[in-house]
Amino acid sequence: MSLMRTLVVASLAMTTAISMAGNLNVGDKAPSLKVTKWVKGKKQTLGNGNVTVVEFWATWCGPCKMSIPHLTELAHKYKKKVNFVGVSIWEQKPEDYTKAVPKFVKDFGTKMDYNVATEGPETFMAKNWMAAAGEDGIPTAFLIDKKGKIAWIGHPMDGLDEAIDGLLKGKLDVNKVRTARATAKAQQEAESKKQEEAAAVLQPVMKALQNHQFQAAADACDNIVKDKPNLKPILDQYKLVALVQGKLPGIDTQIGVVSDQVGDNANMMNQIVWMVVEKDLGLAPEAYKAAVTLAEKMMAKTPNDPMNMDTYALSLWRSGDKEKALATQKKAVELASKDKNVPADTVKEMKDRLKMFGG
Repeated sequence: MSLMRTLVVASLAMTTAISMAGNLNVGDKAPSLKVTKWVKGKKQTLGNGNVTVVEFWATWCGPCKMSIPHLTELAHKYKKKVNFVGVSIWEQKPEDYTKAVPKFVKDFGTKMDYNVATEGPETFMAKNWMAAAGEDGIPTAFLIDKKGKIAWIGHPMDGLDEAIDGLLKGKLDVNKVRTARATAKAQQEAESKKQEEAAAVLQPVMKALQNHQFQAAADACDNIVKDKPNLKPILDQYKLVALVQGKLPGIDTQIGVVSDQVGDNANMMNQIVWMVVEKDLGLAPEAYKAAVTLAEKMMAKTPNDPMNMDTYALSLWRSGDKEKALATQKKAVELASKDKNVPADTVKEMKDRLKMFGG
């Protein structure tokens, strides 16, 4: 199921939309910082003349790992002006708060250079911050002004920098921020409703995939699209998943169909190629050739992206171009090792692949 998740979750974003049922919003007084333990740095308080960023994360969260170095950059940039607090919530096991979190913070070292705490008593932080604000995805950051009121809520790598600058300069219009957030939430809920309706129609496909009936899943995609042409982009992607997992004919053609739909989106190209080449499935040569062609298009858009380059190298390896795969992976590892936004465990995976290639 990991291959299906890689493409489908990333491309369709079939997740529950953030609910506006929560009553905590921009402009409201922020809840207290009731945490269980301060793992790194010093105990922080809100208000009292302090501007504070409270960011929620978890050790298992991939996007959180990507945002941590960025938060460190901001902590350094706004030193003595803004306090930064990372609070671990939603860990998978209770003991993770006392074992996994401290180890995670220690391993990240200077890349996580700000105050870090673990969840509050009886999940106080998750309930009174995230749930109360109608936020159900991490990482999520709350910007708190000097009076202890919420000035901004969002992804730490999507607008936090500008919000901090605006707040410090006295130019952040909280009413506009609140209105913009409400508009975004409404759009998310509308999109979620569409996704829920699509999910109901896609049940035959999902059931076939879960039962490893891959030809049946591909056929179901073809049948459904006749009555639901508006779902063609989604169905085409599911069909590619079915063809790859079932090692069925036509993968090369389907890669072309799906790649035409994603346009110049290099991230989506990466997802498609990775889904095809991640595991050594022994697909037909034309399937790997098509994956390489798409990967080359991806690299033309992002020539120095180490993550995309890693995917490109693996596609070359699967296609049989061992020499070029080795050279490409060496460069990918070199770039990733210098990029502070690439987590250490990801660099290690890339180095392991380099060894697999003979490097």
